[in-house]
Amino acid sequence: MIYPSYIIPSPIAVLADVREYLPEDFSHHVLLTASRVLSGFALSISIGTLLGIAAYLLKWVPVLNSLMSALQVLPGVILGVIFLLMFGLGSTVPILLITFLVLPTIAITTANGLAKKNTALEEYLKTIKSNKSTIWKTIYLPALIPVLLSNFSLGVSMAAKVVVLGEFVGSQDGLGYLLNRAQITFNMKEVFFYLIILLVFTLLVQSLLAFFSSVFFKKYFYAE
Repeated sequence: MIYPSYIIPSPIAVLADVREYLPEDFSHHVLLTASRVLSGFALSISIGTLLGIAAYLLKWVPVLNSLMSALQVLPGVILGVIFLLMFGLGSTVPILLITFLVLPTIAITTANGLAKKNTALEEYLKTIKSNKSTIWKTIYLPALIPVLLSNFSLGVSMAAKVVVLGEFVGSQDGLGYLLNRAQITFNMKEVFFYLIILLVFTLLVQSLLAFFSSVFFKKYFYAE
């Protein structure tokens, strides 16, 4: 209502003119971006979860928080340029960029989530000489599962944003590359179309995660 359509087009205008700017190999770019998001996210949540658990068990949570916070400060553009010089164009740059930018949040939330376990119940189980498997099942899983589900939700959203930057900097394919090409030519309808695709992808993943959480892991949110 305020800006002209060549700056901020309406959703109807964006979808009505899709055939004019949609490349023939669009599905290839979408699948490539999705694979990069999932690959980078898988690396970040695997490494981040292991680091968080290890830091908690070794009582290095403050050290982990400091190191991960320092890593979060690094600008994504600078990391992207460094990875580009190291590995060249391709999928490596966006995947590594997702890993390095999402991992700190995963590690910090995992370590701090475990630190909030039910200490009183843990002491009671140790007093009655419960075995370690019972303690893990009763204490640590109820603390860890909600954190992991939150990490999945937050991590996928972050990965979907970071992949655009990675493909901007170090790729010649994917939605980020198409988005960069569209903004160079000032084709705002195309820009907003790619943003809609990213939003739809994120919403689908979040919906699936919410479904599995409510069906299979609901009890862990009321463990205490």
